[in-house]
Amino acid sequence: MPLSEAHSSNTGAIRRRNQSLILKAAAEEFVKSGYKGTSLQVIAQRAELPKANILYYFKSKEGLYRALISDIVELWNNAFEGITADDEPSQAIEIYIRSKLHYSRTHPLHSRLFAMEFIQGAPNLDESLRAPIREWALSRSAVLQTWIDQGLIQARSPMDVLFAIWSTTQFYADFDAEINFIYQNPLSDSQFELAEQNLVELLLRGLGLLKSEP
Repeated sequence: MPLSEAHSSNTGAIRRRNQSLILKAAAEEFVKSGYKGTSLQVIAQRAELPKANILYYFKSKEGLYRALISDIVELWNNAFEGITADDEPSQAIEIYIRSKLHYSRTHPLHSRLFAMEFIQGAPNLDESLRAPIREWALSRSAVLQTWIDQGLIQARSPMDVLFAIWSTTQFYADFDAEINFIYQNPLSDSQFELAEQNLVELLLRGLGLLKSEP
């Protein structure tokens, strides 16, 4: 590999590492102190990087927050993004449920940050961020409505199907403190796997996609 390519590859790896550290630190601080109560200096200290690095990669606190929210939405949506009305509903919905639960398990801070933003009325999201979220929900709702019209799933409102999936899967991140309180410990991997299977069966059965056992 030519030296110029090696240098470029190394620079790219450093950029990805630094951005990852900054986004992780930002999620922790925004959840802890809110958007207004969080400074770039505090984020830099948590990430153990100069504040100048944050400004270099994200330009401003607003730019960093937007990048974080965009990453959250993209990761959440990926599992249901390419689904069409021609796909098999049971498999598509199960994959989406499991994906959302896995994200809650591995990225609880991101889920809490998103919830906090909307509980406050989404004051830090302009229309350029709001519109894609709304459009994605409407497009997925249209697929669900087609399945309803074809008698493939049992539901009265497609949007409420999405709301049910969001609320149940994100509960394991947004309210993990309550879960830990009830169990007196964080969920073990086996407990989470049991909860995942239970939730998949519960939601699929409610949509008429899983036969009830006698």
